[in-house]
Parts: sequence; C-alpha cells; structure tokens
Amino acid sequence: MVIENLQLGKIEKDPSQEWGFGEFQKRVDSIYKEHDIKCDYGPDTMLAKLIGNVVTLTHALRKTPNEVETISRSLTNVFVWTSTIANLADIDIQEIMKEKFGEGCPHCKQMPCFLAEGKKCKKPAELILKINQIAVPTSLDNWQEHLKKMYSNNYNGDLIQSMRFCSTKVSEEAEELIGSAYADIDRELKGVSFDSILASSFKSEMADLIAWSMAVANCLDAKNGKYSIELSLKEKYKDGCPYCKSPKCICKKEKTFIEELKNNS
Repeated sequence: MVIENLQLGKIEKDPSQEWGFGEFQKRVDSIYKEHDIKCDYGPDTMLAKLIGNVVTLTHALRKTPNEVETISRSLTNVFVWTSTIANLADIDIQEIMKEKFGEGCPHCKQMPCFLAEGKKCKKPAELILKINQIAVPTSLDNWQEHLKKMYSNNYNGDLIQSMRFCSTKVSEEAEELIGSAYADIDRELKGVSFDSILASSFKSEMADLIAWSMAVANCLDAKNGKYSIELSLKEKYKDGCPYCKSPKCICKKEKTFIEELKNNS
C-alpha cells in the first residue's frame, strides 16, 4: 500500500500490516481496557467522552478549518472512543459497517448513491445494483475509499463548508447513538448499559457515526491532497497511549465537573 506522509510531504511505503476495524478495536482494547476498568469508566462516561470529542472536532472545523493536524487529532479521538464503546458493547464494527454500507447506500440501494448523480436517494422500483458484485472493504483505507465513492456528492464545491456539514452530521449521529442507548425514561434514570436488551438501532447509529466520521476524513483528503484515517490512527497509537507514552495507558483519571462540585461542597 502506498501512502503519503503529510508531515514530510513525500510518498513512502508503510511496512506495517493494514488495519481493519478488527485490528483497530484490538489495539484500542490493548491500550485502554485495563485503564478504563481501573478508572471505573462505564457506558455513561464513555458516551460522555465521545460527545466531548465530537464537540471538540466540530469546534476545530469551525475555528481552524485549515489546520489538518488539529482536526486529525480530534477525528482520531472520535474513532477511538467509538471503538472503546464498541468493545464494551461487544460490537464488531466491521460487521455493522458491512451490514449497513457493504453493498451500497442503505437507502437507495445503489453504489454509488443516487445523490452522486443529482437524483433522489430513495429505493428504486426495481432493485438493481449498478455494480453486481461489490468487494466489501477490509481495511480502514478501503472503507474510506468505499464511502468516498458511495457519497462523492459530499465533497463537491466549498470543501470547508463540506467539512463543517459532515461534522454536524457526526454530532447528530452521536446524539442519536446516545438516544438509542437510553430506551426510555425508566432506563435513563437507572443509567445506560450495553447488554442484550439494546435494540439493533444502537448498532445502526454507530455505523452512521463511523460513516460520517469517514466523510470528514474524505473532506480532509479532498482538501489537502492525501489524508488517511488509517495512517493517522497507526501513527498516533503505534507505541501505545500517545499521552502517557505507555503501551498500556496509565493516564491519571480526570475528575469531572460534577465530581469537583462534590469535593468542594
């Protein structure tokens, strides 16, 4: 696989294996599982962390749309917290992406989506895929390219506005993911849990969140030449936690605002 090193501005071969969602989930689990257990991070905390990083991504795209490294740092954090939640919920991201997007747009059932041709995205009277056999992506780079072809209409015109639009969709999908985790007010009062009673909507919303996050990556790719979310994740997490620099995260647990209020009361 040939990729571009953004910092050095040159093309080079990547000697490491490709990362699919499975490899990425294992990497995240290896680095953060023990830390999250020790810090008592449950589903509520993880969902809050995800939302916090989605907000940071949106803020970066609004304030510094030309700073690739800043946006990439926020985008990789969104991917990591999504993977952390998937690991806790025992969700295979590759499977949910394959089920929803593997054979074309889930709405019009076409590859690429009808929107790419300026048509309405709706199921046709006769269900005929333009590509009879679609190779389901296996690596993150493959998925990024697959979704780029499927929804090429997201990257036309003003790319900064496209990035902001895609980040807004990431925010919406994160909100819908949380909404699907809390089935009703009774469960909301008891706290969310990732167990067998979760509806399939949770997996579907997670797939949408990942797809729109990939859209942000594709906007960066279209705007800045070559951007690979797979390469960015590899470089950031190749040696373990990028913050404490340990193969297994030993970062100190940060107190929440609520915990600070309790301590000061």
